[in-house]
Amino acid sequence: MGIVISQVQYPVEDFSNDQAYPVLRIIDGDTVEINYDGQAVSVRLIGVDTPETVHPSQPVEAYGKEASSFTKNLLLGESVYLRFDTEKQDRYGRLLAYLYRAPDGLFVNLEIVRQGYGHAYTRFPFKHMELFKHYGNQARTAGKGLWGDTVRTFEPKVNERLSSRQIETTVYVTRTGKKYHLDGCRYLKSRRSIKLADARRLYQACRVCKPPQ
Repeated sequence: MGIVISQVQYPVEDFSNDQAYPVLRIIDGDTVEINYDGQAVSVRLIGVDTPETVHPSQPVEAYGKEASSFTKNLLLGESVYLRFDTEKQDRYGRLLAYLYRAPDGLFVNLEIVRQGYGHAYTRFPFKHMELFKHYGNQARTAGKGLWGDTVRTFEPKVNERLSSRQIETTVYVTRTGKKYHLDGCRYLKSRRSIKLADARRLYQACRVCKPPQ
């Protein structure tokens, strides 16, 4: 069951028989801790990636504090319903879940992407991927949050084995496009700079100017 939005389906869930789990603390923009059957358990939100604020070996990334504050405003002192996808836990032992705020049912994972406080994390497939991509593109087009006038980038959380020189390489994207380009590409009618490491994660390489992949 769902509401069709531009050929993607917004989930409509029935929580009448669900347990609501209290939120204990916000770890960062995409990770929270809940009281799960009497234990404090970390939950990584599926489908969203926000800038780092608590990584032990990385500095606080641009827009990380804002993303964490947004999630705090949504969830601190609240309870959540859980929905799972194909994998229930990640390699760190965290629950992987979709969070819906109780009792109003706000789809928290999607709201973070919709308001521009995180990227749609599409490196691995998940149930609502098309919906997240749809609202992620809308946020980028509208310049919301981290998609504002100054492009704010952050390093991927997955080691993609880029050389240090490649990581610092600058490529270009357009506000509405889905590909990244080299300077001078004929498809760059408008241009916004972005680091190659982020471009590889969020966009496809242009087949005309053929930037590094």
